[in-house]
Amino acid sequence: MKISIVSNLICAVALSLSLTSFATDKKKNHEEKENASAVTFDAALYKTGGVNKVTLAVNKNPNERLRVILKDKGGKLYYSEVFNQKDSKYRRVFNLDELGDGTYYFELFHNKSKLVKELNIESTNAKMISLQ
Repeated sequence: MKISIVSNLICAVALSLSLTSFATDKKKNHEEKENASAVTFDAALYKTGGVNKVTLAVNKNPNERLRVILKDKGGKLYYSEVFNQKDSKYRRVFNLDELGDGTYYFELFHNKSKLVKELNIESTNAKMISLQ
């Protein structure tokens, strides 16, 4: 009789431990699926050819809006746009002919995230544009 009670107790403990591990695995799988389905918010800024233009390329979640701001070091606003289209890619070419020498910042806001891209302009015979 004692062997039967002890074996039943051991079986009950083993069963409850296995059920706990299945619940933990299910929770991990659910979190991994959510992370895999989420689109990361990323941006690239690059110079276009030999002209005074840069291209801003942003990959975002298609269901979220994107706000783009171009400011100088002092905070003066040069460009502002809210991109509401249900597209996962934003591409825009910016002509920098009108901007003087200095440091400028592209501030990108998407789904409570902020990303800043720095742009430096130096004039020589031709404008020197460096991206960081």
